[in-house]
Amino acid sequence: MGDKYPITRRENIVEEIHGVKIEDPYRWLEDSSSSEVKEWFEEQNKLSSSIIDQYLGGEIVKKRMHDLFLYDYIEPALFQIVTTPDGPRFFYFFRAAGKSQPSLCYQDGEQGQRIVLFDPLGESKDALVSIDWFKASSDGCLVAYGISEGGTEQSVLYVMDVQKREILTEKIPQTKWCELVWLKNIGFYYSRYPLSGTVSPEDENYYHHVYYHKLGDDYTKDVKVFGDGRLKTEHPLLSINENCTHLAVCSYRFISSDIHVAHINSEEPNSLDFIPVIETESTTSIPSMYGDQLFIITQIDAPNGQILQYDLSIFSDDRKVPDGKIVVKETEGVIFGSTYYRFVVFNGRIAVIEDKNASSSLKIYDIESGKLVEDVGFDSHVTIYQLVGAAGSDTFYYSLGSFFYPDSHNSYKNGESHLLYKPNLDIDSSLFQSKLVWYKSKDGTKVSMFILSRRGMEMSEETPVTLTGYGGFGIPLTPAFSQHHVTWIEQGGVIAIANLRGGGEYGQKWHRAGNRENKQHVFDDFIAAAEWLADNEIGSPATIAIHGGSNGGLLVGAALVQRPDLFGAVTCHVPLLDMIRYTNFQVAKTWSPEYGDPEIKEEFEWLYSYSPYHHVKNEKYPPTLLLTALGDTRVDTMHAFKMAAKLQNTANEFVEERPLLLHTESQAGHGVGSPVEKTVEILKKSFIFRAQHTGLNVE
Repeated sequence: MGDKYPITRRENIVEEIHGVKIEDPYRWLEDSSSSEVKEWFEEQNKLSSSIIDQYLGGEIVKKRMHDLFLYDYIEPALFQIVTTPDGPRFFYFFRAAGKSQPSLCYQDGEQGQRIVLFDPLGESKDALVSIDWFKASSDGCLVAYGISEGGTEQSVLYVMDVQKREILTEKIPQTKWCELVWLKNIGFYYSRYPLSGTVSPEDENYYHHVYYHKLGDDYTKDVKVFGDGRLKTEHPLLSINENCTHLAVCSYRFISSDIHVAHINSEEPNSLDFIPVIETESTTSIPSMYGDQLFIITQIDAPNGQILQYDLSIFSDDRKVPDGKIVVKETEGVIFGSTYYRFVVFNGRIAVIEDKNASSSLKIYDIESGKLVEDVGFDSHVTIYQLVGAAGSDTFYYSLGSFFYPDSHNSYKNGESHLLYKPNLDIDSSLFQSKLVWYKSKDGTKVSMFILSRRGMEMSEETPVTLTGYGGFGIPLTPAFSQHHVTWIEQGGVIAIANLRGGGEYGQKWHRAGNRENKQHVFDDFIAAAEWLADNEIGSPATIAIHGGSNGGLLVGAALVQRPDLFGAVTCHVPLLDMIRYTNFQVAKTWSPEYGDPEIKEEFEWLYSYSPYHHVKNEKYPPTLLLTALGDTRVDTMHAFKMAAKLQNTANEFVEERPLLLHTESQAGHGVGSPVEKTVEILKKSFIFRAQHTGLNVE
């Protein structure tokens, strides 16, 4: 073909860290803004495009995946209900079939007319503006929301009068991942990062603190109410009760959290005296306020989670938080999850999501007695995304997801569930099947894995398989609809989803067994999954591809360098790969509780033992495609850049059967907020690359 890898300059950089000499010849690629680096990744893009564009089936895959987006979509994880004099008012993100981005909408009542409040497509002809988050006031008259551009998630906060659909004067920057609760309609407590120029540039991604803003005031004079003196890497989570008399703040650190509460004096809302409820460095807890009752879902003394109740009715008088009582005991299933709408209080009862074997059920308990009063089961292999309700309501709502059909939205009242909305999509889910299997990892630990395929499909060692996983931050991989997965299966392939240690599928112990000093367990689990598939003639090393993004990109990067003989292809999206320097970029210091801190000798040793970039050797690596994005404000492009350079240098020359490619998106981020067309285009590249090198014939 005459293709050659772009020439990549090597530098003689050798550092001694904790007594270990570390070579880093491609450090110059860490500056993605330099003209030399820009010229380099543009050459890489030319090469990757020239190769992938020759692979067959690209337009077929692109059309099918785009068609699978053609339904009216309601975002299941961002849904809010408030009480108005006329009944419930619903706020949500809605993307109409054929639209590139969701709009912020509301409707009154379950059958009310959907009204668009803000459509980001009116802000950008290229659909690059997106809404990141929203929060309505308790009466539904006002809504705050954040918008960003190019997938950066760098939100600017706006406020809208819902009835008039008029944007107020508020325009507050640095509200990425903003937490916000309204103080009636006077103002709100919210989190933001430091304003430009108030801290050093390297700290602008930290010190995520809580402020009070009164509507109409100058935001630069907003008073900080929480955050001073605390770790700069914490993320605050906020909860306020309906009467706006108590504010709870959770200081979240991925593997632990503290919870503080304060009584709100309406005359001085920016003067709060916080009292600790829970302070710990070993477990995670998340609060929710209901009236004068504080409910906390926690892993304290309960690795799978339990729910505590604190009566704050006397809190404002004696400044002491009473002892909590257990209202939902720990069970064999997992009730604590990575999202914090895992339970809802309604009508003297509490509904809880419980996961077993990486699938959800719904449990309802009496608050006073703590007794289970109803167990709502579903078909196997489903996910409940969140439970939401409104103050004083006897009804709550939940979203239900599965592998082979988009999420439905449901209500629960008087012991019965009712379907409110199910998308209309041209797909017959009965043509597919999911199966949960168990296999043994290297140390004998049993690990579960979903196998997705056509119903009745006969598998063999020639079957093209995409194996994926995550294994980090306590995040579970539970059933979810994926246009990419469905398309792969329709074309005759198999999807395998491994529930690795480090995830949240089996509670805190499962998470802790795969983070920090135990991170190698995650890679062992993943490698064992591929071996199990091959041993059971579901694919072979020639037809098993691995695929992952973000922490899952670290996963496939580690698997690539540890067992290059085991995979037919690798697609690695927005990955972490240099675990010695990862904390120097973007927001990555916040992840050191999960991975470890390379500045600490013992933790450096954990990280260096598996850091993919540092373990590239003179091996024949399988076909590999690294994908990254300039707008990613979570994982820096340097990881993919340096890894690509090192892999290509090791290969020495381009081999058509084993290309080692890099592709960089200029108008995208970590994947959040991308328009449908860009999402499909990125997935198409990844899909076709794996298809080409595993023998999947796209027709």
